[in-house]
Amino acid sequence: MTTPLDASETDLPDRLCTWCRVPMKKRLVGGRQFVHYTCPKCVFQHTTRLGPKPAPAKH
Repeated sequence: MTTPLDASETDLPDRLCTWCRVPMKKRLVGGRQFVHYTCPKCVFQHTTRLGPKPAPAKH
């Protein structure tokens, strides 16, 4: 069984640019917890979390 932390960039979901509708470049960021997408044409950017959100901190 693989976890999101074991994901390679080839296993990440593809995304089309909201504006240009071309495939976006993708890379793992934030300790491999997020996928950062960048459009090669218009430089639109989007970041998506891999897996569930962490529980809120109790103060």
